[in-house]
Amino acid sequence: MSIKVMSMVFDRYPAGGMERLLALAMADHASDDGRRIWPSVDELARKTMQSRSSVQRQIRRMVATGWLIQVKTATGRPGVTNEYRICPEWIEGGDVPVPERGVNLTPLDDAPPPEVMHTGVNLTPVSTPERGVTTDERGVTRDERGVTAMTPESSEPSMNQSPLPPGGGATGFDELFAIYPNHDNRLKAERRYRRMAPSAALQQTMRSAIEAQRLSKRWTKEDGEFVPEFANWLRNERWRDVPRAPGAGPAVAAGAWHETRSGIDSKARALGLAPWDEAAFSVGRGETYLAFTARVRRAAEQAGEAVCA
Repeated sequence: MSIKVMSMVFDRYPAGGMERLLALAMADHASDDGRRIWPSVDELARKTMQSRSSVQRQIRRMVATGWLIQVKTATGRPGVTNEYRICPEWIEGGDVPVPERGVNLTPLDDAPPPEVMHTGVNLTPVSTPERGVTTDERGVTRDERGVTAMTPESSEPSMNQSPLPPGGGATGFDELFAIYPNHDNRLKAERRYRRMAPSAALQQTMRSAIEAQRLSKRWTKEDGEFVPEFANWLRNERWRDVPRAPGAGPAVAAGAWHETRSGIDSKARALGLAPWDEAAFSVGRGETYLAFTARVRRAAEQAGEAVCA
């Protein structure tokens, strides 16, 4: 998520209405330089509460005007989507370059793309039904010698299958998996880790949690029989758990509470403070998380707790 690009869309995006809302959704997936945008059409439709066809039409318009640039095309494999970037000149504060002469920017209507007939050699667009051709919502059946073709299914992934990042996800899996006690189902664990693409800070939080939890009573019982698979540990965000030492009360997570976001959030709840309002911050109406952290530290100091610098 790039707050910087979202603010630029609020201030400078040339269109309004649902197209501006879609541009904000695109910015929500972008990095600060406007790159690495690869959400599925279903995800964008869910975020903007529009139909798939409306989202596809607006994306085509964004690409036609030059604000959005397609840098990678989906191959049709499940989990692989188109990748886009926002016009670099626009990101730098300039205007979108004027298209070359002869480019037609006529607004696109709501008509669906032409049907496609696959003969086994190439894909031939069919604009109007020909004599002897029967067309229905499932595809095209042609009464030539045994030629039957179906309109290809959409290459977009289902909503319950998040796309893989084009770069393959974050690194650091081998280091975490090496210190994790249960090495079952490595491929499943690595795939889930790549989909999560944790930041360097989250990787350090995971490492600290694993080092603490591997000493817990549950994980050491019966030679680690109850240690979950790493994929399940990631899916359930078990790095947020606080292990209990044998015969002791609630244990303290590795490291000081103000060194991790989970520790800061927990301390805020313990002090009776409202949680950080990320939604308000995303639209420029709330404090930053850094300011929230400072406020929690001050509250802890006022309560008589020692907080390291």
